Amino acid sequence: MEKGTIPESWQKAEGCFVPKEKDSKDISQFRTISLLSVEGKIYFSVLANRMTKYMVENSYIDTSMQKGGIAGFSGCVEHTSVLSQLIHEAKTGKKNLAVVWLDLANAYGSVPHKLIEMAMDHYHIPEHIKKIVLNVF
Repeated sequence: MEKGTIPESWQKAEGCFVPKEKDSKDISQFRTISLLSVEGKIYFSVLANRMTKYMVENSYIDTSMQKGGIAGFSGCVEHTSVLSQLIHEAKTGKKNLAVVWLDLANAYGSVPHKLIEMAMDHYHIPEHIKKIVLNVF
């Protein structure tokens, strides 16, 4: 792994289709689930935790703004409290309030590889880690 490679078995997945609704017949009515190697999942979980820790410790992530996916930062509770307070203030002050929920379709899969590579360069991710990430994702 110091050379930036991982076992080939970690790069393969067993795919299966799970129906979204009862009596699904058309392929668009199924959700694809990928079953990955347990060893690979453990490795990438450890890698993700270490990279997150590195990013936070070096102030590459502003935890006053970004909370999702970072251990020890309860973003949902804080954001829910802020939203609840805003709704309360709008009601008591008889003011208008607009709330927008944004869900990006295929958010992770649509990020260009080159952008991921540029971000890892910018944050000084070691070459062998960068190579693994780019080869797998």
